Amino acid sequence: MTNFLVALLLAIILHPFHLGAPVMATDPEAGVARELARERAALISDLRYRLSLELAPGAARLKGREEIRLRLARVAGEVTLDFRDLDADGQLIEGAVREVTVNGAAVPDLRQVNGHLLLPGKYFSPGENTVALTFESGIAPAGRSVTRHLDRDDGGEYLYTLFVPMDASLAFPCFDQPDLKARFTLEVTAPVDWTVVSNAEIESQSTDVAGARRQTQFAETRPMSTYLFAFAAGPFEIIDAPGGAVPMRMYARRSQLARAREEAPEILRQTRAGMGHMADFFAQPFPFPKYDLVLLPGFAYGGMEHAGAIFFREEALLFRTAPTADDRAGRATLLLHELAHQWFGDLVTMRWFDDLWLKEGFADYMAYHALAAQRPPAEVWKRFYQTHKPAAYAIDATRGATPIYQEVRNLRDAKSAYGAIVYAKAPALLRALSFLIGEPAFRGGVRLFLKEHAYANAEWADLVQACERASGEPLRDWAAAWIGRRGMPQVEVEWACDGAGRISRLALRQRDALGEGGLWPIKTQLLLVGPGAAERITARLEAGAAEVREAAGRRCPAFVFANDGDYGYGRFLLDARSRSAVAERVAREPDAFLRTMLWGALWDSVREAQLDPREFLRLLVAALPGEADEELTASLLARAQTAYQRYLKPAARDEVGPGIEKLCAERMLKAGSLGLRITYFRAFRALARTEAARARLKEVLASRLQVPGMELRPLDRWRIVTALLAERDAEAEALLGAERARDASDEGRKYAYVAEAARGAAATKRRYFDDYLGNRAVPEDWIQESLASFNWWSQEELTRPYLGPALAALPQVKQGRKIFFVLAWLNAFIGGQQGDEALARVREFLHGEGLDQDLRLKVLEVGDELERAVRIRAR
Repeated sequence: MTNFLVALLLAIILHPFHLGAPVMATDPEAGVARELARERAALISDLRYRLSLELAPGAARLKGREEIRLRLARVAGEVTLDFRDLDADGQLIEGAVREVTVNGAAVPDLRQVNGHLLLPGKYFSPGENTVALTFESGIAPAGRSVTRHLDRDDGGEYLYTLFVPMDASLAFPCFDQPDLKARFTLEVTAPVDWTVVSNAEIESQSTDVAGARRQTQFAETRPMSTYLFAFAAGPFEIIDAPGGAVPMRMYARRSQLARAREEAPEILRQTRAGMGHMADFFAQPFPFPKYDLVLLPGFAYGGMEHAGAIFFREEALLFRTAPTADDRAGRATLLLHELAHQWFGDLVTMRWFDDLWLKEGFADYMAYHALAAQRPPAEVWKRFYQTHKPAAYAIDATRGATPIYQEVRNLRDAKSAYGAIVYAKAPALLRALSFLIGEPAFRGGVRLFLKEHAYANAEWADLVQACERASGEPLRDWAAAWIGRRGMPQVEVEWACDGAGRISRLALRQRDALGEGGLWPIKTQLLLVGPGAAERITARLEAGAAEVREAAGRRCPAFVFANDGDYGYGRFLLDARSRSAVAERVAREPDAFLRTMLWGALWDSVREAQLDPREFLRLLVAALPGEADEELTASLLARAQTAYQRYLKPAARDEVGPGIEKLCAERMLKAGSLGLRITYFRAFRALARTEAARARLKEVLASRLQVPGMELRPLDRWRIVTALLAERDAEAEALLGAERARDASDEGRKYAYVAEAARGAAATKRRYFDDYLGNRAVPEDWIQESLASFNWWSQEELTRPYLGPALAALPQVKQGRKIFFVLAWLNAFIGGQQGDEALARVREFLHGEGLDQDLRLKVLEVGDELERAVRIRAR
């Protein structure tokens, strides 16, 4: 029996489903524990929420009336609702719920415990029940599930919600767990000049006698989880997308309307095309009555897949800097990712957040699958490799790695499951699964899965079973290894040739990159290059080693690459002979996809301290002038930045830095395409340290020097100012003041905050760190975007004193901030350091007591890059 199945059986034994749902022996703990969720899911069905909300300009509180209808299989003690309205210090507010009735009877003995409302069972009966109440909850610029943004450019006020993973209960009482899907009916009263958007279509509207307030009534939704319910309100402008079977609109702030109208045709065209592709692939029409795209300021994520109404961060769709083809492809995949969620996540929702990867991994895989139907497939899957594999491999090589399937005992810890394992490794494994069983069988399994669990919940095992039925292949062992085990294989090739110039032996070997003894079933494609035409061999590796007998007798190659086409998952290292051959010929490889992967293999050699980073930079500087692929160029320049800033000692940095500056400065003016020129401009801005380089940046800022064809947008200007401040340029303070006067917009205020964090002054660092931990008036996106400026790579001595306090603050950061913030925090404060002293401080922190396992793993994950930098420098 596999480890995965053993784990599942243990889970069932330790946490059985009690059809009678016995009364809990103790009061429920804070959050939503899995035991509570299982008991409620066994008892409650046919759930409906009817919400009536009052939205008032400037109000610090959301006021509402709620009716909850539910069917109980039986009455078993108290019925537990979730509601955790918090004050400014994050403490629960008592008395935010009033006028509570159950089936028409007042409930004076309601208890409020640990963020729950406990309703005595004596008020309920088997069958239909109705709970009614009034409530209040908080609205704030940051730290709440209902966010307010004041637009100083158009004078408007915008409110929007974000409830994932369990923050609906911060806004209104509910059963805040994904497997209690419900139908929602929403009624909102708001100022007459506000537009309100939610999951369903508007059913009716009416205005009060004074003409100042409008009541908007929405139709009842289809069944969905609480985290997928949403609304936004404010003086939005609407851009319609006529045509198509599904109504589609885009909502934008008035101050952003011109840019939104400019970008809308491509955004809406991309979305329509993706919708058609996915409906065909899934054999399931779009599952909701309409599809709205709502562009929001300061939104915590690139997008959030609310059923029928996607909320997007404005700058993810409206480019703040001069865009490249890479930027446009990134926007396309974001649009398609959120669209795919309407099927994978919204139509079929994971039963619990330990299967978070199931919806996120599928959404990302399908985004690229849909894009590959619109663009050359090799170009799309090349991008998939670049955006997914390095990030996933970098984590799976660390002691902070986790399995894709991560047990979540309480939904308050669900934020911990988010990261590159879910967003990068999981999609890669789905592509590997499609390669393993074939695209037709994979598609058939997905269709079965969606058909059998529509508007309900499912688990990973359900998808495995569907794919087994569609393909006829056993997949449980594959799933146990890849989904249930952490880490990855390191795959190496051993080969030899005889005197006649023919392969005498070729074998694959795998070992656990973490040294924990794991083995994985692998199907991959080998590439044998030169002389003559390249040859490809499909190979399997089920154990520690396997002979590839099909290779025997073939012409002796110049090099062997063990993951051609990127179908396999793992660290595929080049053997020494192949590494030398690849280094000599990679720049001349005509296939852009293969060229990209070979550069990646060389970079893996740098990270494993097999290839000197100075030699990698030498190869890169020689190759870049002839490289025409924009995405690959951007990737290589990013690696050059890492090698230069993190892996070189200061003396070596001084030696190679001017050459890299010169290359970027020349190419931003002379490269053959606008996208390449923009890419080199961005790299030059990040790498410019010498006085001559900074002078050239200032010429660009003053428009005395122009990158041909590039529009210097406000964010481009702010990032130049940020770099000059960080490098302590003599004119930086004056330029900061001038840019503040030039750009007094809302965005300008944010960018000025981000820029000033880079100032190399102790007083500035102290003020910003106090903001990070104690100033709730600063929007969370301002703080998150300023972290990298605060921890500018060349200010290591100045920021190192904040490493210890930043680590000590992790529990506070985890509790009070949104998903992804903890990783951004760690990547900034640990990532801003490169030396032994910082590494010692991280290790000392890890040896301390009281740190929860989730945070420990995240510190190990991020700290691995610091350890790697120290190790490479030592070599």
